[in-house]
Amino acid sequence: MAKVCVLLSAYNGEQFIEEQLRSLLQQEQVEVQILVRDDGSTDRTPEILDRWQREEPLRWYGGENLGWAMSFMHLVCHAPEADYYAFCDHDDIWLPAKLREAVKKLEEMPEGRKLYCSNMNYYRDGVDEGLVKKEMPCHDIHTAMVRNITAGCTMVFNRQLQQAISNHPPVAVFAHDYWVYQVAMATGQVYYDPRSFILYRQHAHNQIGEKRSWREVWGRRMKTMGSLRQQHDREELAKQLLACHASEMSTENREAVEKMAHYNESLGHRLSLFFDRRYTMGRLSNDLWLRLRILLGIV
Repeated sequence: MAKVCVLLSAYNGEQFIEEQLRSLLQQEQVEVQILVRDDGSTDRTPEILDRWQREEPLRWYGGENLGWAMSFMHLVCHAPEADYYAFCDHDDIWLPAKLREAVKKLEEMPEGRKLYCSNMNYYRDGVDEGLVKKEMPCHDIHTAMVRNITAGCTMVFNRQLQQAISNHPPVAVFAHDYWVYQVAMATGQVYYDPRSFILYRQHAHNQIGEKRSWREVWGRRMKTMGSLRQQHDREELAKQLLACHASEMSTENREAVEKMAHYNESLGHRLSLFFDRRYTMGRLSNDLWLRLRILLGIV
């Protein structure tokens, strides 16, 4: 039976965390161990974790508030030995087959660094609102430079990928799942499952995931244009990816990463990326926004 280490970053999770922990213990046909990092909670979360640590296969530790992305990276780098690892938010609910199905797909994949990710269902006020993604997202190394196709709470990955990430940790990332996805795409394999085995809770404190109308999306984009002048998230991730893993990439993958990492060095490089349709967000509206940002040098 495969051993899966669930990596859970918690912050002020007293309202939902016990329901999530119960769903972890109901996972089928896998051996589950849970490692929790409390990211500086000020509510009863540490008290709850203390109680669970005495009674269940759970270990937790606390630390300063790093933010959700770096808190998860800390977990990856301090995780115990296991066959597989899974990211977990404190407020979702996992269906019993989630880890079983992920492990099944991972074991069918060729040897190497492997990442599984999947669709998920929106869950609001106790109601399952259906799949987040209605269509199968396309993904390759080029789209991975501009788009993360899934959420970290669906990710399960093998020890080889965990070791690669912990041996060469990035200095800083704005999204832990995007980093893991890029490392897997650049140096290993990714499987996307169009099925869902997770209820992705929607509430006022969600970091990401809320559905918005076209008008709301573009209104928000225009309002944030000024603040984006100093934002170079994708560019910086690509540079860190090269610094950490360039020697482990194929020539094609390295060239794809380099194009993003160096696009801002000249107008010619910027225009080359602008016209390269392999770098796509998958939707016309998102591609228009991406290409506007490429021209402005704020990708």
